[in-house]
Amino acid sequence: MPTQPCRPRDLAKEQLWRRIIRRHQQTDLPVSAFCHREGLKVANFLWWRRELNRRDREKTGPRPNSSNEQPVEQPAVPAFLPVRVIDAEFAQPRPPSLIEIVLNGGPTVRIAPGFCPRTLAQVLAVLEGRPC
Repeated sequence: MPTQPCRPRDLAKEQLWRRIIRRHQQTDLPVSAFCHREGLKVANFLWWRRELNRRDREKTGPRPNSSNEQPVEQPAVPAFLPVRVIDAEFAQPRPPSLIEIVLNGGPTVRIAPGFCPRTLAQVLAVLEGRPC
């Protein structure tokens, strides 16, 4: 089968399709719905997307390695991570954190949140044998 001569690239057309593909990426529409909305042929869109990806890979593809050259790293591909949403109404309540004081000689005092500092000082004074 004879090969056709290569036509020079039309950079204006390439830039137009890059903008179109970027617009599609900013939507959550399937290709067919996007093309219908924009008045494009799906086959053309898919061809250009594939072609531009190929061209980009050629530009940034791996170069031959010399002994002092590091391999070219490809950009990271974004990933979706699972998320579990819990309704606050059904979440397990966390117990309030307690303050625990261990005095010399062994007595332990556990204090709940919202305590009165003055009362705590008096209780500790009594336990340590100090006058209030």
